Amino acid sequence: MKNLLRTGETVNASALFAIAGLVAAMGLSAPAFAQDVFPFTDGTEDGELGGPGAGDEWDDVAIIAPIYQLQEVGTLGGNESYATSISDNGWVAGGAKLSNGRFQAIRLQIGGPVQAIATLPGLDFSGAFAINLNGDVVGVASSSASLYNASSQPWAFRNGQIVDLDPFNQGVYAEARAINDAGMVAGTTSFVGAGSVEGFRSVGSSIVNLPGLTGDRCRISYGVGINQAGTVVGYAASPNSCGDNRAVVFPANGGAAIDLGTLGGVNGEAKAINNFGDIVGSSELSTGQNRATLWNSSGPQNLGTLAGASFALDINDEGIIVGYYLDSRNQQRACVWIGGSMYDLNTLMGSGSTGWRLLIATGVNAQGQIVGQGRNASGRLRGFVLTPPCRSDYNQDGGIDGDDVASFFDAWSAGLPDTDLNLDGGVDGSDASFFMELWARGNC
Repeated sequence: MKNLLRTGETVNASALFAIAGLVAAMGLSAPAFAQDVFPFTDGTEDGELGGPGAGDEWDDVAIIAPIYQLQEVGTLGGNESYATSISDNGWVAGGAKLSNGRFQAIRLQIGGPVQAIATLPGLDFSGAFAINLNGDVVGVASSSASLYNASSQPWAFRNGQIVDLDPFNQGVYAEARAINDAGMVAGTTSFVGAGSVEGFRSVGSSIVNLPGLTGDRCRISYGVGINQAGTVVGYAASPNSCGDNRAVVFPANGGAAIDLGTLGGVNGEAKAINNFGDIVGSSELSTGQNRATLWNSSGPQNLGTLAGASFALDINDEGIIVGYYLDSRNQQRACVWIGGSMYDLNTLMGSGSTGWRLLIATGVNAQGQIVGQGRNASGRLRGFVLTPPCRSDYNQDGGIDGDDVASFFDAWSAGLPDTDLNLDGGVDGSDASFFMELWARGNC
């Protein structure tokens, strides 16, 4: 008989079966890395498709659980779109092409129409990088389709208005990359006297620069991610070399940037931080190859790969990490790390996703929904939203109630593979504990 470990106690399985039966009967409910060029684009509205994920050169990978349902992000009349960020309540940010071929920043709620966000005056191209619970968006506007040149300006979209965040209107490779639910923004811009670009953190109209590492003579730092406490992560020039980047964290209470270290190589970049202080990004091995990296109290940890180089781009509070890796054909493939295991998202798509190739996963929310960009069945570059099955709605009838408890424990006692809810590769007591914790909270 299996024993269930829950909050430090040993619980006999028969007791939980009795509880499950009672509940069911009552019916109760409860940029340094050249590979990371984004958004991908074919560069044309007509002609043959090229670029990442195009053609027939694509590795076959075995299908494994869990299975996500895919939703395509539409365009603004053109043929391409992408998604970069998803809030916990289902707001999605990204960009889409107009009929004239220009990219424009967008936002949408899952299941709703694509909403265009006006660009800054005089700058024809824009893209959105992040969105919060209020639907506030941050991004970049530029005179270049690459969205990254000397004209680039950071902006925020709040209450239907777009605001230029560059305090001195220098426009040197400036962008706003992250926003938390309190409206604090992280990004990069020019500062008078800095001589280069530095990360910034803003609270309302107050913008403070985030200098790089002590001894940095290059005055280069980038703010990329921010958590609810206002801690910012990103990267900065090495004090010893303007051409090297080090992954750094900028403390919420100010102070000097902190070098997070690497996996034995020289360069690293931090991309996101969750509310527990877990940081993800990429860093180099001693061989110079890049690996997705998790930084926590244990220091930098190699998240591994399924083939070549790998890159982590976002993490939620449950520790689910998303990003991409390079396969044996040097094609980019979207991936996810769950419970310490890495999965190719191309193996995890359910019905309605036939023909899709997922290239990059850029954001994940508290519900485990994932956004990014891939090629649809017609070969066009499109943003996507992946929604995982609701783990506590085990019988998938649309409600979280006692029937789910009974169904789960029937399947769990038989050792069915889909009861490995924590995805650690085995069906055991930790899965039952995990299920009951989710079910009791009414969470998926």
